[in-house]
Amino acid sequence: MNTTIQDPTDAQMIAVAGFTLHQQDTSIEMGQRQALLEAQAKRIAELQDEIKTREDEVTNIKNTILDQWQPGKYAAGNLTVQVKEGAKTINASKFTKTFPPTQYPDLYKLTPDSKEARKQLGEQQLTPVMTSRKPSVVIA
Repeated sequence: MNTTIQDPTDAQMIAVAGFTLHQQDTSIEMGQRQALLEAQAKRIAELQDEIKTREDEVTNIKNTILDQWQPGKYAAGNLTVQVKEGAKTINASKFTKTFPPTQYPDLYKLTPDSKEARKQLGEQQLTPVMTSRKPSVVIA
């Protein structure tokens, strides 16, 4: 079974195993729509499992390389392997204790609290300042 988007500009048209369905197509009976959705969901789940397996394999190989090589660049045939040291980040709680915001206010940023804004102002009042992310599909 193969899931492909026939036209990347028309996400409503999906083809699975040669069967094409338009969201607006009312001639397709509900049973066929349900069967198509089940086939699509099953294929997505299979692909997600395959991706997870491959990601785990990549992680294991990278961990082996990290255990065996010091930071640096190494030739590996026609490829180059670079082993990097971990990035240095600030531990927020230690930083706050050492450099309190009352003494170092210029080291801190003030950002909106979305949860509190929704609670106090409501969705309708926030509509003019809201943006939407790309729609998504989740298969569980």
